[in-house]
Amino acid sequence: MIAILLALLAAGPAPAAAYEKYQVESETTCLGSADQAFTRPDAWTEGGFNYTVSGGRAEVRSVAPREARLGLLAAVKDFSPETRANLKVFIAAFQKAGVAGIVVDGDSAYGVDDQDSTLGDLYTWLGDQGLPVYAVIGNSESRSSFNRALLTAFRKRPNVINLDLVRRVEGDGFTLVSLPGYYDQRYLHESAGCRYQPEDAQELTRIVRGAPSPVVLVTHGPPRQSGKLALDATDDGHNVGDPDLAVAIAEAKINFGVFGHILEAGGRATDLEGKKTIRAGQLATALFVNPGPAFADPWGLNGGGVSHGLAAILTIKNGKGEWQQVKPGVADPRARLVKHKSN
Repeated sequence: MIAILLALLAAGPAPAAAYEKYQVESETTCLGSADQAFTRPDAWTEGGFNYTVSGGRAEVRSVAPREARLGLLAAVKDFSPETRANLKVFIAAFQKAGVAGIVVDGDSAYGVDDQDSTLGDLYTWLGDQGLPVYAVIGNSESRSSFNRALLTAFRKRPNVINLDLVRRVEGDGFTLVSLPGYYDQRYLHESAGCRYQPEDAQELTRIVRGAPSPVVLVTHGPPRQSGKLALDATDDGHNVGDPDLAVAIAEAKINFGVFGHILEAGGRATDLEGKKTIRAGQLATALFVNPGPAFADPWGLNGGGVSHGLAAILTIKNGKGEWQQVKPGVADPRARLVKHKSN
């Protein structure tokens, strides 16, 4: 026993001891500070990626360099067998495309009996897929359940990164910057949900300063846009995005972003104003994507058609971005269309 203890002491602290401690102490945190700094950065390697977390900022690089490409998920909602089947298709497409990470853009659990178990199972499973996983809270999760689940997954697979706490990540040809939560208190479905304030959106200008690669903003809700085909257009044609976020994105000169929340606006990409549709495969200097709801229930889309689960892949090359849609297999024709108000 003494020999074992001596060996453990000689080995030194765990490679991610400070980051794990930060997560433990931040169980109820909504928005972590981008300026949070550990005494000494944590560094480790997992699944062919080198991770360095210094507090509110991190660097994640592939051991063998990859293109600037990300798999995008939003509104997973549950971890039912049907949704899990979707996720298997999406992950296979991400791996085939050689993505450098998976972004999970909020609303990972909604209307389930136990958020802790759903979120814990989901993020542990995503971690098992071997790619870096970058997750941000939406308007449906409890921040305590979300943070606990991300910590549980991280302890099993240290490729799961909580973007509520780590606000900027330097990746392979991109810089991820996060804005956790949602701006409108009326649409937080949990009493301990996460609401960001106008000043949090305004802070993006400072957080992105000096980014060495094109910035990709990860936040659950879209900015205020214009028109029926915008990423913030509900099924009744109203634009409900955050006007403060729209101003902040423009002032920070952020050209790429991932948004979810408005499910019927999913499976689309636009410019910042929402007036110009960016087709799949089309290069654009400014590209903002709603990958669509990943969960399996059928949902009518503004652009026509019905989602039975959607995801997307974002690629950045030479300062421009392009996206492609990923769909699961043929839907069950007996499935009933779900008609809900935007969540």
